[in-house]
Amino acid sequence: MTEKRSARRAPTGVRPRPQARGGAARRRLLPWAMIAPAAVALLLIQGYPLLRLLVLSTQDFGPRSLFTGHADFVGVDNFTHLFSDADFRSVLLRTVVFTVVCVALLMVLGFLIAHLLTGVSAWARVITTVSLVLVWAMPMVAATLVWQWMYQPQYGVANWLLTKVRVFGDLTAYDWFSHPHQALGLVILLTVWKGLPFVALTLFAARGQISESLYEAARLDGAGTLQTFRHITIPVLRPVLAILTLLEVIWSVNSFTPIWVLTQGGPDGQTTTLGVYAYITAFSRNDYGSGATIAVVTVLILAVFSVAYVRRTAKQGDDQGETA
Repeated sequence: MTEKRSARRAPTGVRPRPQARGGAARRRLLPWAMIAPAAVALLLIQGYPLLRLLVLSTQDFGPRSLFTGHADFVGVDNFTHLFSDADFRSVLLRTVVFTVVCVALLMVLGFLIAHLLTGVSAWARVITTVSLVLVWAMPMVAATLVWQWMYQPQYGVANWLLTKVRVFGDLTAYDWFSHPHQALGLVILLTVWKGLPFVALTLFAARGQISESLYEAARLDGAGTLQTFRHITIPVLRPVLAILTLLEVIWSVNSFTPIWVLTQGGPDGQTTTLGVYAYITAFSRNDYGSGATIAVVTVLILAVFSVAYVRRTAKQGDDQGETA
């Protein structure tokens, strides 16, 4: 009987049973089923507004359309007019400069603060961390108003302090926001000051995950501070640095509150970036179609940059892994 049963067994290499195939299929579909609710929520929350924005950018939507509900379809005319507009090119260049300066300052200062937190005493670390969290928790509008009061021409504490130093002369009645470069500089400082806690604390947390044995081994081999920073800290923190850089670029390009509250894009539009330019075009000039066009172009620029940056970062990680 045993030999007959063995003879009836299926030989090796036959097709798996339907039940086994069904179990494998369920295992493959399980990750997609788990992310499906989040994907549906994103499509509903962000997909429809983006689609509506894209449709609006192809229409001549003005004040009359608000009452009639009808807007003429103009195709790509809004985009053609936008790219031929000298003001848009100036705003785009200013946005690039603003973003590069903000992100560079955020990453450098954030890294220095994170490195400082690893070397100070426990009480100093607690005080610094609490101070950073308080800055981060302050609402942007409130923080911007505080900065506006600090640099108020007649009663601002910054002007008073700089005057007391007796190095820059009498700045009691100096209006920082009437000079384009000073106004843009203050906006950059505010943006960096407000975003620095997130970068510093994130890098500090990531730095704490690096084993101290790596640094001890490097010091035993005679490596200095710059060498350990280059060959240990930067390679290990590269994924975190990539994500932080990408997030800060997106947030800097879309920065609106500090610019609008401090300068409203002035003087003479010299502090206007893409976010402010879209708002002014849509709600001050009542040209909603052109405002939507600026928003669409901003989204496309950020999307192209994000994809290219992520692919480049991933390629560097693969090349580094192959080299190792």
